[in-house]
Amino acid sequence: MIPAGASLESVTLPDGRLLAYADYGPPSGVPILYCHGFPSCSLEAGLLAPVLAACGARIIAPDRPGYGRSSPLKGRTLRGFSDDVAVLLDTLGLGRVAVVGVSGGGPYALSLLAHMPARVTRGALVGALGPPAALRACRDDLFPLVRAALHLADLGPIFAPLAAWPVTRFLRLRGRLRLGARLASAADREVLADPAVLDVLGAAQYEGMRRGALAAVQDLLLYVRPWDFSLAQIQPECALWHGAADRIMPARMGVEIAALLPRARLHLIEGEGHYSLPIRYRTAIIRDVMGRGKSP
Repeated sequence: MIPAGASLESVTLPDGRLLAYADYGPPSGVPILYCHGFPSCSLEAGLLAPVLAACGARIIAPDRPGYGRSSPLKGRTLRGFSDDVAVLLDTLGLGRVAVVGVSGGGPYALSLLAHMPARVTRGALVGALGPPAALRACRDDLFPLVRAALHLADLGPIFAPLAAWPVTRFLRLRGRLRLGARLASAADREVLADPAVLDVLGAAQYEGMRRGALAAVQDLLLYVRPWDFSLAQIQPECALWHGAADRIMPARMGVEIAALLPRARLHLIEGEGHYSLPIRYRTAIIRDVMGRGKSP
């Protein structure tokens, strides 16, 4: 399912790979890069589409290599994703952009902030996963499925496929998000009761895994291994939005990430969960990353 108002495109990278992306909102809107969650794809950004015109914003959401319609890439890195995005921006004629990273897209948004400070002006992390030190600090509070997958991936490449298989199998099963909703917070269950929300998330996760589990395996390994940059080097301002009732990525994760960033603003929203926060606060998040927001 393609959300209304979305344009699905791709660019050819210097090595011949395709980088697919979805383009949402008015072409004249303020450009914002969207880093999708794990495992998912650019269709996920369709959840923001209903408010983009009112905000005067445009979302460009690339599929990470191996997800959705983007070509796979062995040995990919966080820095490599930033290089791919630089080509995408050049192709689209975009000079400076903001970035939003949701859940497992957080590390990629942070990479863009670290490696492209002249082009990425501001950042927003929403229920985001943090660096290995933050993962270790929060491990006992993570959603059990996520905790188990990260534990296996942390053991090394041999175990990473074992970690990815149950996660991806779980997400491809019929009713996958409904099962997740029963295990999540009350706020998440309310949001996921909306068929429109469930359809977008389900389509994004299913389409994201169309090429198999390789991209998910790569993500897991990148999450738990030392990153190729330090959060201390990030100079653009970055807002962290986290639901206090998030049972997928605990609120402590936001606290841990904020402590590592030189210019962080932490918004802990009472009563909100992993899915409810980016939907109920999408207007506030978009306006904030555009530099036009007010504190919640």
